[in-house]
Order: sequence, then structure tokens, then C-alpha cells
Amino acid sequence: MRKIRIVLWSILGLVTLSYLTNHDYIWGGVRETYFRGWKNSNIDDLEFRDTRTLHASAQPAPWPMDVVTGEALSEEDLAWHQDFKSASMLVMQQDTVLYERYWRGHDLLSLTNSFSACKTVVAMAIGLASDQGLIDLNAPLAQYLPRFEGENGMGLTVQELLQMRSHIPFGESYDSPFGFMAKAYYRSDIRELAQPYRVTDTPGERWKYEGGNTMLLEETLASLGKGSLSEWIERGLWQPMGAEQDAFWGLDAPDEEGGVERCFAQFYATTRDYARFGKLINHSGVWNGDTLISPTFMSQLVTPIADLTEECDATHYGYQIWLGKTSTGDSFSCMEGLRGQMVISVPALDLVVVRTGYDKLKAKRGELPNDIYRCLEMGLRVVEKRG
Repeated sequence: MRKIRIVLWSILGLVTLSYLTNHDYIWGGVRETYFRGWKNSNIDDLEFRDTRTLHASAQPAPWPMDVVTGEALSEEDLAWHQDFKSASMLVMQQDTVLYERYWRGHDLLSLTNSFSACKTVVAMAIGLASDQGLIDLNAPLAQYLPRFEGENGMGLTVQELLQMRSHIPFGESYDSPFGFMAKAYYRSDIRELAQPYRVTDTPGERWKYEGGNTMLLEETLASLGKGSLSEWIERGLWQPMGAEQDAFWGLDAPDEEGGVERCFAQFYATTRDYARFGKLINHSGVWNGDTLISPTFMSQLVTPIADLTEECDATHYGYQIWLGKTSTGDSFSCMEGLRGQMVISVPALDLVVVRTGYDKLKAKRGELPNDIYRCLEMGLRVVEKRG
């Protein structure tokens, strides 16, 4: 009995300490992860979110279907999907779905967490504002967020923020419950979390992937007073692209209390609707003849950093998006997130490959996750079998 009391008092003391030190978010994280059999966040956590809705289009545009018959994927490919707990895969060329399959109870109406794949969506929102003359990509961030004036920002520009060249030491660990990203994912008031961070040395020379940069992009957009991130995307892209289903963005507080989007993750949509972003990239911001984002901005979005500046030699990244080459030398981009969420675009082939899932291989091929190439190769084989 004495041991039980000691355990109970220890637990009570631990919980009390967590609240006193502003680490109480940990308990919500434990409920969402360990209590459901996961070590950290996963794609099926929408039920735990406060959300803002991006409403489906009043004129939805279903994809034409011309599904490749026979065994579009090899047994080895299917084994890969089984091993890494894929939820869906879709292959589309010239706006037509050639392959679509779901696993683990998912279907065409299932909403899954994008994780970091939605960082590219944030970049597109910046593009919408830039096209309206509301944001100058070459302007100092301090023009929009005054706390970065002088030595606090050292001249950091919006473009450098888009390219993950801020030199702000947010940290990107998802393993530590006390790290910046764990706090950003689970705690409330994420703007307060980001507020103390400043540029540590002259920005621009180093590329370093950190979600805190994306949070500052969202805050920059909010500083314009023209609506939330979700509203920018809903009116500028989601509805004009003919989205068939509502999407949702996770917030750090209820919508009615002015919650802020956890813009580095927690965008929830269907696989078919994720593919719309891939089409938009392939067509340089033009959607069925209508320019949604200027081709100039979209070209920069998928241009390697090293091709836009002499300060940094990174060739694998653009504006919040990963970049690479196919085996035949065609350029591709990938909106990619934790667990291997992917929207791969190959403009030269007008090809889009979407994959969602619960896990991914941690190995890399160069700077990119190896699984991007694996899923791209599957998509290319589907196209070959179409003939």
C-alpha cells in the first residue's frame, strides 16, 4: 500500500510540475500517441485537433479515370507498401488518374495529416500575397515582423525564410518531447513559442530545415490583416482548383478563440485533393487556363536555391519544397512530410504521384528521403504500363 501511495504522489508531483513549467502539453501528446500505439504523431490524429475548415468548391472537379489494368505495381512494390504501412497511392498523368489504391481501412474519402508536405502550401500562400503586391520577397522580414529589426534580424529576407536560410536556431527534433517542434505540435499559443527566437548570424549562407521558418511565414501572412492562412488558401486555391472535399487545418486553440494554424503540419485532406497541388505545380500556377499563382513565383518555388543566389550551394530545395531529378534527367519536386506523405510533380511528363502512409524508410538518397525516389519510380512504371 505504501508503494502505491508513493507512486500516486510521484505522478501527482510530476503532473503538477509539468503545469507549473508550461510542459502540460506532454499529456495531450501521450494521449494521442502512446495510448494509441504510436511513438509520436501520426496521420490519423484529426480527431484530436481544433480545426479551421477549408470548404470544398461549389463546383467540384472530379478527376477523369483511366485506370491501368493488370498488375500495375509489382509484388515487390506492394510488399514495400505493406512494410511501410501505406494508406494510399495515386498516380495521375495529364489530369487523369491511372492508378489508385488504399490500404489499412482508408478510402477515397479518408482525410490524412500532410505533416510537412503542407509547408509548400504555406509557400503558395506567400505567393498569392506576393502577386497582390502585399509581400516583397526581397524585403527584410522586419518590414512585416518588426521584432526582427536591426541585429535581431541581420537583414533576413522573406525569400531566405522561404528557402530555410534564416540562421534562426529553432531545432527540428521530433524525438524529444521538450524540443521546439514537439511544443509547436501540441502546446497552445505557438506564436508565443516562436517569439523569443532571433537570427544568430548573417543569414543566407547555410540551408537548414526547420519548421520554425514556416511558422514565421504564417505570421508574416497574418500581419497583412487579409485573413488567416486557411482563408488565403481556400479562396485562392482550394475552391478555384475544384476541391471535392473539405480540408481542415489544425489550430493551436479553437477557431472561435482565434486559433493559429500549425502551418508546418496538420493539414488534413483526401488523397485525390492533395493531387491538385501537384497539378498546379506542373502547370506553373495556371489551372485550366486561369492563373491562380503567377508562373514567375511558381518557377522560383521549384528553382534550386543555388540557382537563385551565390550565397548558398543547396540544389535540393526551393521554396519549402524538395527538388530532384529522375533517372532520365527530368526535374521533379516533392511536397514531403513525416511518415512519407508525398505529392511528387514531374512537369515534363505532366505526372503527379501522391502517397500517404504511417511510416517511411529513414534512409536518404543524397539530401532527399529515399522513399521519394521509390514512389516516383512506381509512378513511372504505371505510366509505362499505360503505354
